[in-house]
Amino acid sequence: MIKTSKMFSAHTAHVLHVVLRDTLIFLIIIFTALFFWLRSGIHADKLTVGHYEIDGLYIKLDKKLTLKARNILIPKSKADPSFKNIDKTFDTIKYLFTFFDYIELEKIHFDNNELKVIFADNILYVTSDDYEIAGNIERVGQKLVADVSLLYIKKDDINIVGELTYDLQQDRLETKGTFDAYHIKGDFDATKEGSTVVFVINSKPFSDLRTLINKFTLKPSIKSWIVNKVKAKKYTLHYLSGKGDIGKEGFKMDFDALRGEVLFEDVKIYYKEKLAPVLASGFLLNYRNGGLYFDLKDPSYKKRSLKGSKVAITDLTGKKPTKLLLDLHISSQIDSVVQEILKAYKLHIPVKQKGAPSKLDIRIDVPLKKSAEKTAVSVNVDIGKGEVVYDKIKTSVLKGNVKYNSRKKQSIVFKAELQKGVATIYKTKLPVISGNITYTKDLVGLRKVHIKERWYDGNVDGKINIKTKKADLKFNAKQVSIGDKEKFFVLTKKVLPLHLDYSKNVTVKLPSLKVNITYHHKEMLIQLEEIEKIKPYLKNIGLQIDGGKLDIRTKDFKTYTFNGELKRRSCFFYDKGNVCHTKIPCSGTVTKNGLDFYAFNKRLHFDVPKSRITLKNLNIDLKQFLVSRGKIQKKSKLKKLVILGQKSKLRYGKYTLVTDSYDIDVKPNGNIKALGSLDGDIVKFSKKGKQLFIQALRVKDKLLHPLIHFKGLKKGRYSLKISGEPDKVMKGNIIVEGGTLSNFKAYNNTLAFINTIPALATLHSPGFSEKGFKIKEGVIEYRMIGDKIIFDSVYIKGRSATIVGKGELNLKIKKISMKLAIQTARELGSFVGNLPLLGYILMGKDKSMTVGLKITGDLDKPKVETTAAQDILTLPLQILKRTIESPAHIINK
Repeated sequence: MIKTSKMFSAHTAHVLHVVLRDTLIFLIIIFTALFFWLRSGIHADKLTVGHYEIDGLYIKLDKKLTLKARNILIPKSKADPSFKNIDKTFDTIKYLFTFFDYIELEKIHFDNNELKVIFADNILYVTSDDYEIAGNIERVGQKLVADVSLLYIKKDDINIVGELTYDLQQDRLETKGTFDAYHIKGDFDATKEGSTVVFVINSKPFSDLRTLINKFTLKPSIKSWIVNKVKAKKYTLHYLSGKGDIGKEGFKMDFDALRGEVLFEDVKIYYKEKLAPVLASGFLLNYRNGGLYFDLKDPSYKKRSLKGSKVAITDLTGKKPTKLLLDLHISSQIDSVVQEILKAYKLHIPVKQKGAPSKLDIRIDVPLKKSAEKTAVSVNVDIGKGEVVYDKIKTSVLKGNVKYNSRKKQSIVFKAELQKGVATIYKTKLPVISGNITYTKDLVGLRKVHIKERWYDGNVDGKINIKTKKADLKFNAKQVSIGDKEKFFVLTKKVLPLHLDYSKNVTVKLPSLKVNITYHHKEMLIQLEEIEKIKPYLKNIGLQIDGGKLDIRTKDFKTYTFNGELKRRSCFFYDKGNVCHTKIPCSGTVTKNGLDFYAFNKRLHFDVPKSRITLKNLNIDLKQFLVSRGKIQKKSKLKKLVILGQKSKLRYGKYTLVTDSYDIDVKPNGNIKALGSLDGDIVKFSKKGKQLFIQALRVKDKLLHPLIHFKGLKKGRYSLKISGEPDKVMKGNIIVEGGTLSNFKAYNNTLAFINTIPALATLHSPGFSEKGFKIKEGVIEYRMIGDKIIFDSVYIKGRSATIVGKGELNLKIKKISMKLAIQTARELGSFVGNLPLLGYILMGKDKSMTVGLKITGDLDKPKVETTAAQDILTLPLQILKRTIESPAHIINK
């Protein structure tokens, strides 16, 4: 385009100058020859004047002259054409033209060129090998004015029509007109003053730019951008203006002054290989300061708006390397379309976004010729409200920004302000309320990221290493609670260090709590390595836990399953041999309804929602259990508790119920009602306030023994009543029906003692023997105060004898102190009555005999001795009275 202006100015001036000069010279020759012809005669075939030669000359005089010549030879002038004295010459020629009506010179040979000149109707027509020109020239004052109706440059197929004015005094040439060249039509305006030429060119819309550009010698990269990478259906040159100087070496353009503007309409810009073109309704191409600037109108790329985008080719002149500058402004979500643009320039910005359009500003500087400089890229992205995916991190943002600059050799910097939504790290979903996130050098920074789920609420700070897929974070927990209606884990206002690893599965470690959380196959696993670390935060679980480990799993955060081993210092579950369990292997589930707990291979089942415990082949210390329960639950939150036992012993303090099954109701106020059975025998147990009640009617010894801590009563039927305050006084009453009394130290030693006394030896038959003392009936009344058992009344009636007595046992120091009176039957009394009266034997009127014994010392080795006969009388009257009262009478009481 620059050279086009040069052609339309310098070349036109040169052509007009040469034509005018040649015409003047020719006319001077003609008129000089004519003068000689008039003096010396006319030679029609050939005329030679100096170096000038004319063939086929024809002159006819009518009103005016008609001049024709077939062939004219004009020698080349050594002098350059000049406008000096052109005014006088022009006046002379103009005056001579007034004598001619028609001039036709068919061939004029001059400077290796052949011209044809025709003058008719005051119009001068000149044609040569290079051009054709037709027009009229006249002098107006000090100006020469030419009206050029035709100037056709044959080689380039250029047509020019215009006017030319030359100011003789100021040496100023002005020209303007129209042109039709290279499929382009337009207007031109140029001036020459001194050696300076100023021009302006514009055009009408045209569709072929390639033809014009191919006429110029341009760098291939620049030419490619003008005609190959930028294609338009229509072009319009708004203007091309500039100036230059004409010197000895020809026309020299002043590129600093060169300006131009071309309108491209319906444009496709193929700015990068393998990418679809940028579409625009049009753009203005401006040339200024040695560069081409593309001002795009309504640009788009695959329906993404590129409004405000610009393209420039700078430093077309000068020493600096020519560059292509792409200034792209994209309004779009950061999707695959945007990513393909970035990747085309080897930009890996792993950000994808959905939602409100983001504003992307991409500056790319591309050297268009060999240079030490490399392609430079800078990116600035203002992210709109929506969802952003960065590598394997997805989150919702209120706004954000991405920066990159290859010149600064900096990594991609990503910053965003988070909005309420779900953030996903690998496969872990975190409900985010607010916060800030950054990314640089493979590190994602989290600052005051507020995450809130139904079971946790707090802020996260720290960094995530995208490369290693690990993170060191701090979770400032406002609250962490697990459970639905009844929370069984509650932690508040605590800062928890947190280690995250999502290289395979998502693993979260809370070292201060010894808790590991793993997400795998849509399942969350919570591993409690040391439950004692989280014990302060366990609530409403219905069990006292002091330690252990537990694995908890959930797929929907609604249902939790668990298994592991719990530890506690208190003990209330035990097996055979009174082996008490402080380690509890367990499993179960937690749902919105509550906790369903299993332990000891499902021998224990605690249904917390129903407040029901089921025990199978597992024994329980109910008192210890309720004490433990009271410690972990406030009285206001205690519910009625049902305990069902099968093949289970029930112990409460010093009392043990051995049963096939039992059913216990524990009221919220601590009152207890229990009913147990063993082989059809029924035992009732209750507690009201501090008062304890145990009652059994006609039960066998298997149920009796653990209740009275005594196995000497066997094979009978026993009715039992126990009541009182265990911490103060417990009163007991045992009614004996049948059975034997045997196999305990006091009995064995008493039997041995009796055998050493001849007068008493007969007692072993048929009543006392090694097999035991056979009982018909009996009643025992006693009190328990601490570790002491005080027998207020003992009455046991057998076939051969009746035993009454009183005393006490100290279980703590294992001491015994009992006084007994053994009364024989009358038959034996008659037999013994013949014996001498002994001091320890009291004879009755009915021939019965009563012996007093005293048992003292250690329980394991008691001492048995007789007492004086009169000491028997010191036994309370009611004890002696047992000898005449029946057990039925006592029971009825």
